[in-house]
This record gives sequence, structure tokens and C-alpha cells, in this order.
Amino acid sequence: MSEDIRSLIKEHHAFYEVSPYYIVIDESHGNVPENTRRIQAGFDVDIYGVKTQNDGPWMPPPDEYGLCFAELRRMAENVSLGTTDSCSLEVIPFPSTVVCDVGNHDNLEARVQIRISHYGDLDQTAGQPEQHALEQVEKQLQSLGVHRR
Repeated sequence: MSEDIRSLIKEHHAFYEVSPYYIVIDESHGNVPENTRRIQAGFDVDIYGVKTQNDGPWMPPPDEYGLCFAELRRMAENVSLGTTDSCSLEVIPFPSTVVCDVGNHDNLEARVQIRISHYGDLDQTAGQPEQHALEQVEKQLQSLGVHRR
């Protein structure tokens, strides 16, 4: 299976992007003016694969998408084993979503997201466990041939 996933990664020019994951806490309790706080609860790692054939459906073939999703879920589970109970990794599929990259020749891209977040009190920010999990996810992605954009 490892060679199948590497082949798909190479064929679809897979890459990833990392962005902060925020939650918004409303402390106004219905009072005006609103009093909200935005807290970074973790990271979103978005993994993209570029549509390489001009014919056929816009959506990635279900078997290819399923293989990638399963591999990313397995990877996230392995990374989770090395984290604390306060850190959560979730693999979020978007099988019916296509991203149009207007900055890159209108490439059509499929996406899967790995969310790394803090478990527990909502008012606590992401910390070392989430940073460590992000580093491990990036290391695993790069070992598969997925590079950061």
C-alpha cells in the first residue's frame, strides 16, 4: 500500500498548507455590545492533490480518495499515540468538494484536512502538545513525498 500512496502523491503533485485553528468564545451572554475572544486552539493541515487529467469527472475517483484518506487517518492515529490526552487529531474528508486554485492556472484540487486541536477547557490556547503533533504530522507527510507550499 505504501507504494500505491506514493504513486498517487507523485501523480497528483500533493502538497500541504498549515494554518492556525481558532475558536471564538462569546462572553457577552446575550448582552450588547458583544464581547468575544478568539483563541488559537490548534492547527489545520490541509492536504491537496491536483487534478491531472483534463477528461473525466471533477471529483477524484473514490478509490484514490479513499486510499489517501485511509493513509492519512492511519498516520494521524500513529501520531496520536505519541501525544498527551489534551491533544486531539481528527482527519476530515471533503470527498465532494473541489478547490479551484485561481493563483495557479485554475488547478482543480481535492482536499483532506487534519485538525490538531487542544482538548479540554475552551479558554486554553494550543501549546507544546499540539506543536509537537504538528511537527510529527509534517515529518510523516514529508516522508511520503508531500511537501509544504
